[in-house]
Amino acid sequence: MDRSITLLVLGGYGETGKVFCRYLLQETPARVIVAGRRLAKAQALVEQLQQNFSPERIAARHTDAADVESLRQSFQDIDLVLVAATTTQWAKQIAEAALEAQIDYLDIYFQQDVYPVLATLQSQIKAAGRCFITQAGFHPGLPAAYMRQGAQYFDQYDQAIVAFAMQTQIQDFQSVLEIVDMVADYQPEFWQNGQWKIGTYQDAISVNYGNRFGVRSSLPLSMVEIKSLPEQLGLQEAGVFTTGFNWFIDYVVFSLIALSNAVKKGLFRQAWAKLFVFGLNTFSSQQAGVVFLLKAAGKKQGKHQTVEIFSDHDDAYEFTVVPVIACLHQYLDGDIRQPGLWMMGHLVDPDKLITDMQAMGINIHSCASLGK
Repeated sequence: MDRSITLLVLGGYGETGKVFCRYLLQETPARVIVAGRRLAKAQALVEQLQQNFSPERIAARHTDAADVESLRQSFQDIDLVLVAATTTQWAKQIAEAALEAQIDYLDIYFQQDVYPVLATLQSQIKAAGRCFITQAGFHPGLPAAYMRQGAQYFDQYDQAIVAFAMQTQIQDFQSVLEIVDMVADYQPEFWQNGQWKIGTYQDAISVNYGNRFGVRSSLPLSMVEIKSLPEQLGLQEAGVFTTGFNWFIDYVVFSLIALSNAVKKGLFRQAWAKLFVFGLNTFSSQQAGVVFLLKAAGKKQGKHQTVEIFSDHDDAYEFTVVPVIACLHQYLDGDIRQPGLWMMGHLVDPDKLITDMQAMGINIHSCASLGK
């Protein structure tokens, strides 16, 4: 494993960024720079982390994603920028600055329109010999990895359905702006009978999320990372599904977002994000955590077989971070550090990813049932 690498975590003092910094120091030998527009917050986190980790491994840095010169200065002495902030409007600018500084790049953006933007730089990334990883985390990030993992159970792989449910408390409304945008642009696709279908609320499926969340109705989501998998794996049915949040968000907040966006896209965006956080923290159940699973079906030795890969954890922030750390293990080992623009779920070795996730505390188990 590379012991000389320096990572800059953009948005490192945010709710997810804090978890990233702790796990990077705990699970890798890297030097970590906590970066963002508010230097005082970055320094406060550094002082906190220095109580448990070697002080020389941690530093703070002012970095403004909206300022090209700030990015240039911040990227001068690092090896990889890890984007843990909701800075999707600056995604291309950050990537271009990383290219200019000749460093590698990884982001955990949830919004699906980021990949096409980064794809315009694909030839430049490859020519520069840089490794850019996008769509990392657990949604996106794990759907493609779990679907690929499921293939090993079948001679003929017919169905791969990923579903997840999560519940957490959120303090900063900025962290849910991407969800507000997703609701405004909601037009999911899933693969059925060998073709892509535009989903609606009528395409909800019932999923058993185990003891933590029980049986819940789940709606389809669009995930760019799974678009190429049905043809690659020979699937007849594939999709990503998720539950709602609670009655207030699902029926009140989401309806208001849809109505305001019918007038003007992005109207009252921050107000809806604040209302979302209020509704989440006020009306949700106290059962926190994440359940993420793959339900797969196909044939093995001529017989019908079903497989479930079930994973869960108590903390949604940690469940977002751990798959990325597992991905970085493969990157630091040199196994996946290759030139080009990659989606995490396509690049990683699924076996190694799941093994590392388990070692970091994610509960994962597989169950196969062979029919006649």
